[in-house]
Amino acid sequence: MSDKKPKFKVKTVKFTGWVTVKPRQKKPETERRDDVERRINEELEFLMEMEDRIPKKKEKEPIDYEMEHILELCIDGAMADLRRALPPEELEIYEKCYRFYKRTSSKIIRDYAAEQILRRAANLRGEK
Repeated sequence: MSDKKPKFKVKTVKFTGWVTVKPRQKKPETERRDDVERRINEELEFLMEMEDRIPKKKEKEPIDYEMEHILELCIDGAMADLRRALPPEELEIYEKCYRFYKRTSSKIIRDYAAEQILRRAANLRGEK
């Protein structure tokens, strides 16, 4: 064994002036997110308004609970993917759709919210 200690190179840094930091500028993607959020909000409001105007049917369509369960599992998986991949600003849009999907009993609104979530998850994976 050797008693020699390893030698390290030491570099001195000389302070030459003030460092300026530019504030972050708004990214172009943010404008796109705002457009997506505005469009989804408008479409959801429109669907809720139209649903109120539609006369209620006395006979309801039979519900395929097995298919609803499969769709719900797909939506939950897609939201998990979106939560991992999207920045908080954009995720907020899809969280709103997810809340609508979970809380409403309206088939029209549930289908629309599911479509938006699944479409964005597919875009993340590069699918169409």
